[in-house]
Amino acid sequence: MKTRILYLYYDIMNLYGESGNVRMMERILRDKGAQAEIDRKTITDSEIDFTQYDFIYCGAGTELSRDACLLHLRRFKDSLRSAYENNTVMLFTGNSYEMLGRKLHTAQGEDAEGLGLFDFTVEEKKKNRYSGDVTLKCALAEGQMIGYINKCSKVEGIEDPLFEITSVVGTIKDTADGIHSRNFFGTQVIGPVLVKNPQFADYVAELVLKNLN
Repeated sequence: MKTRILYLYYDIMNLYGESGNVRMMERILRDKGAQAEIDRKTITDSEIDFTQYDFIYCGAGTELSRDACLLHLRRFKDSLRSAYENNTVMLFTGNSYEMLGRKLHTAQGEDAEGLGLFDFTVEEKKKNRYSGDVTLKCALAEGQMIGYINKCSKVEGIEDPLFEITSVVGTIKDTADGIHSRNFFGTQVIGPVLVKNPQFADYVAELVLKNLN
């Protein structure tokens, strides 16, 4: 049994060692009897067919890197939407999932059009940055989860957050984090989130394998 993993923007969206999420998924799938084939794509690639993959991952980067990726990703938004609507499993961590909303208001006061996969909006703060260690609850996985958030943005308009934030050591003001829709998971939690929370990683891996059947 073979699974195809797309590691998107592996070179410039890996600010917090987020490649660990891909390695974690590869290991779990292997332990479950599946062979994982990893493709790596970045802003120099002119062709990406998101519908050819079983798991799509994108990690965190600087705000400048995210903006460059958003510009590149716009040309593939129809393919990405098709993969989403076909229930392809996707995980976007850190600020990468901010690209998929309706609008992004940058710290420089400019409005950038998002990919429109979801209806949320993002507003960056010019002077404020929010960070801290967090504990989390997730309806999809049992037990307490942990992670770290470091952001300068506020996301509004999400009806189905991925995590409930149960405690904070730091300046994070939110009580919820991320988005869960179909088989898409977006979260500001970095760390990497799958390495720190194997029960959640196992849940995501099982979704990937379920889609193969």
